[in-house]
Amino acid sequence: MLIVGLQCGHDAAVSVIQDGRVVLHLERERSTRERHANSISAELIDDALRRCGVSAADIDYFALCTTQSMGYASTDGATLRFDYDWTTAEKLGAERFSAAGFKRIHEIIQTSVPRLPNSDDGPSLCLNMEIQTETPDVWRAPGGMSAIADLPADAIRPLFGTDRYEREYVLPMRVTYHGRPYPAVAVMHQLSHAAAAFYQSPFDAAPVFAHDNASIFHQDGGYRAGMVFYGEGRHLRPVWRASIVAGLLYSRMADLLGLGGMAGPGKLMGLSAYGTPEFFDPRFIGDALALQEIYDPEQLKHYRPDARWDGIRGWFAALHGQATKAGYTKIEDTFSDLGKQSAATVQKTFEELVAYTVARIGDLLDKAQISTTALCFSGGCALNCPTNTLTVETSRFTDLFIPPSCDDGGLSTGAALYVYHHMLGFERETVTPIDRNIAYLGREVSPGEIVSALEAEQDDLVIEDRVDTALRCAEDLAAGRIVALFDGRAESGPRALGHRSLLADPRPRRNWDRVNEVKRREWWRPFAPACLSERLRDHFDGGPEHSPHMLFNYQVTDKRLEAITHVDGSARVQTVGRETGKIRGVIEAFDRLTGLPVVLNTSLNGPGEPILDTPENALTFIRSSGADALYIGDYRVTPKPDRRG
Repeated sequence: MLIVGLQCGHDAAVSVIQDGRVVLHLERERSTRERHANSISAELIDDALRRCGVSAADIDYFALCTTQSMGYASTDGATLRFDYDWTTAEKLGAERFSAAGFKRIHEIIQTSVPRLPNSDDGPSLCLNMEIQTETPDVWRAPGGMSAIADLPADAIRPLFGTDRYEREYVLPMRVTYHGRPYPAVAVMHQLSHAAAAFYQSPFDAAPVFAHDNASIFHQDGGYRAGMVFYGEGRHLRPVWRASIVAGLLYSRMADLLGLGGMAGPGKLMGLSAYGTPEFFDPRFIGDALALQEIYDPEQLKHYRPDARWDGIRGWFAALHGQATKAGYTKIEDTFSDLGKQSAATVQKTFEELVAYTVARIGDLLDKAQISTTALCFSGGCALNCPTNTLTVETSRFTDLFIPPSCDDGGLSTGAALYVYHHMLGFERETVTPIDRNIAYLGREVSPGEIVSALEAEQDDLVIEDRVDTALRCAEDLAAGRIVALFDGRAESGPRALGHRSLLADPRPRRNWDRVNEVKRREWWRPFAPACLSERLRDHFDGGPEHSPHMLFNYQVTDKRLEAITHVDGSARVQTVGRETGKIRGVIEAFDRLTGLPVVLNTSLNGPGEPILDTPENALTFIRSSGADALYIGDYRVTPKPDRRG
């Protein structure tokens, strides 16, 4: 069974699932060199199939997802087209889909958007209609999640065992790829996030919290940028709406502080450690409606009238009022006192909103008489490392799994796994241990491609062949050099985990500044350490026992690690197991040379660009960035002094 998953909006990606195993995950931004590239392309699917050694004729189903509020879009409707098609529902079982929802979509298209999908000579676009025509009555209980504790168990327990509402989260579709039609299932956004987490987790059963920063409020009062699901075996079922605005607050604060668009929240996480949450207001911890009701809408109608601020004006108005009382007038720059305090305040609010939701998940499990320490997070908000660590340290859920591609780039994987397991009924045959790195699913570069790239650039480079990468790279690091490591298959997701990494000695404080200069990014942004997994507790405290995907914070206990210790004493650690490729050997060799099984690890890319994914990209970087050496294949490459730039 071959299923091709497509993420068709921002962070466009393709995943290939073969007999339930994720064999490839390609993110379009890596080839276009445009961060968060939008719309899927037939060329990316072509590349994926070729790399997997299969053809278009082998595809059984497509699984689709897209960014919330966006359509299912391709770059060229002549080669890749999307249509709604009830024939797919009949093929899979019409009872698995909502006929009312399907009818409603067609009514909207016919009355509001009659030209969709577009003609074959332009982009193909179908509306992303996340329409639920039937939902559990208990979801409409006054108070949202806060009402769970007061509801009878008989009202909650059935949600964990029924597939009645699954049809509200899928749509039957057809994909026309190079002129040939294929059955397809569109899987709704949060369900795809949840599936990417649960089906790749080590758990037989677990609740899943999927949340991101979409600003989608509905007439029924629901805020659907968060959902709670329950996974059990091959099943994954919606349990409750998690109507919190943690991601929306975080994203808008990043905008307000001038940290950029989709990359802003990651920068904000680093900035927040410099401040204190002196403007934190506990009144805003609760469901989305609670934030809207604290302030009279009439009083706020002139405060940030842009619709992107709907539902969160009260929080920002309260922060503005407290800041004014404290003597602040405006945010003069990102790193001003007010900027730092605002960042710390929104981080604290984010953490408390997630903690509120996690506690309500516990209430749901209690009502259903389910006892577990397992929990999955997914969605872009799951990249918030301090919050993930607090969840492990302060909640009942001490076993927290987060997939490496928990952002929208991983939606293609989640949609495909959901179709394979839940829709088609295939059982989960194997699970991956929680300490194992599952990120290496991207492109692999052949030795021939490396040689060709080196030959094209040989006049500008010093090239050494057949080097002992582990030893030579460790010697470079110990000598104070900044080194790029390009190894094996690329990482899936936004974290560089040793295959497309920039490395340095984690001890000298000056390396913090030097690596920021090489990457040409803000001086205050911290760096992460990669540590041999079995030596974690020799140098770091707190957090879970394993962090293979660099998604948890720890407290640094080794005072020597100045280059990776943030201002609050924390570090975002990657634990490096034996399955991680050459990075493991580099750290082992560095340990033998220095007595320290830790290196500074950051992504191999320049400012504003995606992680590098080709030998040509890597060679351009080593010539122009100021890094000292590149290890690629069995080669050590350095720029000739007179050929930099």
